[in-house]
Amino acid sequence: MSPPQGAAGSGEAGRRLAILALTLALGGAGGILAAWLGLPAPWLAGSMAAVAVAALAGLPLDLPPALRNAAFVLIGISMGAGVTPETLAQLRAWPLSLVLLALSVAGTLALGTFWLERLHGWDPATARFAAIPGALSSVLVLVATSRADLPRVALAQSIRLFTLVALMPSVLMLLDGEPTLAPMAALTVSSPGHIAATLAASAALAFLLERLRVPGGVLLGAMIASAALHGAGLVAGRFPPEILILGFVATGAVIGIRFRGTRLGALIATLPGAVAAVLAALLLSAGFAALGAWLLGLPFGQLWLAFAPGGVEAMAVMAFALHLDVAFVGAHHVVRLIGLNLTSPWWRRGS
Repeated sequence: MSPPQGAAGSGEAGRRLAILALTLALGGAGGILAAWLGLPAPWLAGSMAAVAVAALAGLPLDLPPALRNAAFVLIGISMGAGVTPETLAQLRAWPLSLVLLALSVAGTLALGTFWLERLHGWDPATARFAAIPGALSSVLVLVATSRADLPRVALAQSIRLFTLVALMPSVLMLLDGEPTLAPMAALTVSSPGHIAATLAASAALAFLLERLRVPGGVLLGAMIASAALHGAGLVAGRFPPEILILGFVATGAVIGIRFRGTRLGALIATLPGAVAAVLAALLLSAGFAALGAWLLGLPFGQLWLAFAPGGVEAMAVMAFALHLDVAFVGAHHVVRLIGLNLTSPWWRRGS
């Protein structure tokens, strides 16, 4: 005799809640350990590493899209609260930096494809899609209509993002530790009324940009709305830091969950080529960032994050965690993704 429908639904809800609790607990534990070790961006990188290891071990992990988007809204609001007049003054440097970005993306595609195809023996289509410095969801849509090995591309893209988040904070703190934005701790906590107004406006614009399919729309929508409200003097202060930490933990968990269901054999076979390719891309983007820092007088770390082959959300969150210019970094990654989608008919030939 089958259980009553209500009991079955209650059991499924309880199972999902337990999985969510396990995911957040692992992410939080990873963040605590990374913070205790004194690592940069600890709540993001620590959460990502802990959840990725657990996912590879086969533990049931998940983060509902609604909670993921809520985390992005909270982080976007905090990002917008830190936008200053100095940030807006850097708009004059954007045209040349976007030219350097285009050259960096073209070089990353060419170098990554060559590296994976010629040095690691990947087939041309799989190498080309694995080398794309873009969001995983956009890449997989393109892969589905090609001859490329979809599981290998998905795994390579996940390894790319993991490597970026794991390595870049430490390297940036060594090379370019000076922040360009005031730390959020310097701002007082918003009043309940300001928090409610900021949440409503940010959630509305985040929803609109998400519906319009803007890359990183939830995060960017919340950041733009928050920056507008703070810049106009309509609201002041920041959200409580405990809420922001939850946003970092959830974002790290989103990246770590990508390794769920990955077989160890597939990981071992893909890891050498994927890691080598992303390291080569990082070196190339670092070269363009150094050139941009010399030409524009901007911080090297800010430019490197803007040119790095990562996703919009991860790179913007990392910029925020390191007190770099979030608006600059996020805008450059949005332009990169739009440019890749517009030019895809050209570089997809033969795939």
